[in-house]
Amino acid sequence: MSFRSVGRILPTKGFLIRLRERAALLQMGIEALKMKRDQLIRESQELLKQLHARKDIDKKLEEAFFMVKMAYAVAGPQEMRKAALLATPLKIEVRTKSVVGVETPEITASEFRLAVSPSLNSAVMAAAVKLSEAIKEMMPLVNAEARFERIAEALAQTMRKVNALEKIVIPDYVAAIKYVEELLEEEDLEEFLTIKKYRQIKRGE
Repeated sequence: MSFRSVGRILPTKGFLIRLRERAALLQMGIEALKMKRDQLIRESQELLKQLHARKDIDKKLEEAFFMVKMAYAVAGPQEMRKAALLATPLKIEVRTKSVVGVETPEITASEFRLAVSPSLNSAVMAAAVKLSEAIKEMMPLVNAEARFERIAEALAQTMRKVNALEKIVIPDYVAAIKYVEELLEEEDLEEFLTIKKYRQIKRGE
């Protein structure tokens, strides 16, 4: 008889000891995975609170882009190109942070400044300020979304492992241990009966 998670069964006491040791290790492993799962759930719940800000950020971005369109209509393409040349490029730095063994990104933006100069049209300057503020407020949301994606993926994998251990692997080991125990008990009984019969025959002599 074979068990998918255990492999070939050997009806020996040594094999039974190894089975029990493996089953104990698997039980420890599932407890560790459950702790990891619970921590990932807490982390994802905290990030979900931050993700609720998306509607507000989207609204601010829409308002900013509307102001950019209006500035383009009022000041013209030449003034907009001038503002673009005066802007400081957005620099992104990505680091990693470990959350119970899961590498999650930490994104920070620096040196970002849209053009604000007295020589620019007032509509262009107002649009630049509005867009700059919206993008700066957007960065924490971008960071939260990137981290949430990694944590959600790790959480799904961890839950699959926990389910596989609980529903397939550990039950297989429990059944295999019981099967080997029964085989060994049968062997012990046969050996006892054989010895008893031998003694009876010897006495009869």
